[in-house]
Amino acid sequence: MKKLLTIICLLAGLTAYAQMRTYSDNESKTFIIGLESYFFGESGTLDFSIGKDDFTASLSSGAVSVNGNELETAEGDTVIGIHDFTGNRAPDLVIARRRDSGVYANVYTLTGGEWKLVGKVGSPEAAEIRVFRQVLSIRSGSALLSWTWHGSKFDYKASDGSAEPAL
Repeated sequence: MKKLLTIICLLAGLTAYAQMRTYSDNESKTFIIGLESYFFGESGTLDFSIGKDDFTASLSSGAVSVNGNELETAEGDTVIGIHDFTGNRAPDLVIARRRDSGVYANVYTLTGGEWKLVGKVGSPEAAEIRVFRQVLSIRSGSALLSWTWHGSKFDYKASDGSAEPAL
C-alpha cells in the first residue's frame, strides 16, 4: 500500500505546475516568473475577466490603470500580470517594476468594485521575483525572502531571519 501511495504522489508531482522560465519569459527578458498571464514593456494592455466582468490593465508612460482608473505611476521596467494569490479563483493584479539594481511588486485585489493594494514586496538587491501558488519569493544575496498570502494579508519571512526590506 505504501508503494502505491508513493507512486501516486510521484505521478501527481510530475503533472503539477512547475515554476520555470518559459520561452516567452526568456524572449521578453521579464524579471517576474510564474504569473498566469502578463505583458512586459513600456506600454501595452492586458485583458482579463473576473466572473462576468471584463477588465483591461494598461501601461502608458509609467502609469498603470484598470478600465481607465489609475492605480499607480512609477519609473522603471514594468510587468503587469495576473495571479490568484487569495485563493478565491479570481485573479489578482500584479504590477512589478525593476529599478536600479532591485525588483519590486505591488499586488492589488478587487474588493467591492475597487482595486485595493494588498501587498508590497521587493528587494533593492535582487534580479527577479518568483511566483508560486500564494507566495512571492526573491533571492537576495544568500537569503530567500518570501511573502505568503495568509487569509487577508501577505506575511514576510526571510531564510536568514532578516527584517523585511524597506520599500
